[in-house]
Amino acid sequence: MNWFKSKTAKSIITQEKIIIDKIIEDKFGYFALQLGGAFNDFLESSRITKHLFNSGILKNICFDNSSIPFAEESIDLIICPHLIEQGYNESMFDEFFRTIIPGGHVIIISFNPFSFAGIRNFFSFSTQFPWNSKFVSMSLLQDELKKSGFSVSEAQISNYQLIFSDDNYSFSKKLENIGNRWLPLFGNLYFIVAQKKVISLTPIKPKWKNIKRTTVLNEDSH
Repeated sequence: MNWFKSKTAKSIITQEKIIIDKIIEDKFGYFALQLGGAFNDFLESSRITKHLFNSGILKNICFDNSSIPFAEESIDLIICPHLIEQGYNESMFDEFFRTIIPGGHVIIISFNPFSFAGIRNFFSFSTQFPWNSKFVSMSLLQDELKKSGFSVSEAQISNYQLIFSDDNYSFSKKLENIGNRWLPLFGNLYFIVAQKKVISLTPIKPKWKNIKRTTVLNEDSH
């Protein structure tokens, strides 16, 4: 069975979508692209006109993530739910930067290696995604995004639940409160919102110095 269809995963995805809905509520434009998250529509509440998916039942375009087949500065929003755990490289972020419009956003959802999910991942012998993958830290990913030219406008960590069972998961508000207050960096999930900010050159009007006017006397005037 695909892990993302388990009771635990469904509860986590519900929490992810609540957070994502808040992040994207003020994002507008013409094209939004979801990479990853094959079984869920994270663009469902987006006000952006056209939604594109390259995997899952909503798939309406096919391409490799490292080479996005769109023109430069043509996409308003890219959202990547658990894409990073599948592997990434610098060229992927460079492609994001190339295709995103100035002021556009990339949103990344990923499992935190420093969490209960990270512990399970480290000690797991499962061949099932995501437990057979490598989790990447939030700080490392922020650095990679900045290298490609992005500015990180928001980052948050959430979900401090025990995540060792797939079918007996029960969300505890108490654990969430303890985690938020005392262990804010150790939640199972992190969210990064990166923005493409292009610095425009502002023309500066030259300041002309007043030239002292001189009078030239004609010899005939003597």
